Amino acid sequence: MIQPDRLDRFFPITYPNGTTVSRFAKHCPHCKQLVKASAMEGMALLLKDKVFVLADGHCPHCQHSFVVKCVIDEYKQVHAVGLPVFLYRMMLQWGARKHVQTFRQQSDWRLAQQEVETPASEPAAPRGTQLADSAMVQKSEEILGNFMGQPIHAWIMNNGQRLVYERAVPPGGSFQLAEQEVLFEKRLIYRPA
Repeated sequence: MIQPDRLDRFFPITYPNGTTVSRFAKHCPHCKQLVKASAMEGMALLLKDKVFVLADGHCPHCQHSFVVKCVIDEYKQVHAVGLPVFLYRMMLQWGARKHVQTFRQQSDWRLAQQEVETPASEPAAPRGTQLADSAMVQKSEEILGNFMGQPIHAWIMNNGQRLVYERAVPPGGSFQLAEQEVLFEKRLIYRPA
């Protein structure tokens, strides 16, 4: 379950394509002044390639309270949401749970499919690349968050190739790398920029 918080604590958010939304603000519908995310309480959730925002805003200029319901696409375009608040909130809560369950189901399916397609006598062909943390790997100073107590760097550079963060290794370790993907520090997956 997503816990509402001051909205600016959800940002920055980085999309799978590498685009980052670093801050959020909305115009007050009463006085038209810009209200920053720090004056909003709610949630922002990244699902696939869209950020879903639901928050209660409080204008520091005119003291007007208002609801923010919108979707930000991967091109940073903001789209209004016409659903009632209670329905949008339910959709976000369900979407967060469903996204995690779907991710786990896909991981389990990929593992089962690999076992079916690869006879026991024949090892699976490795896909992707594994890369250990070393002095040869340059890491960005932009941190997207933490995973397993360690920072998630927005990008890494190895042998002159820039790789951007794609996803974390799912719990239980059931995953498969695509041909171009790189497993870094046995916990984060990057892809060519």
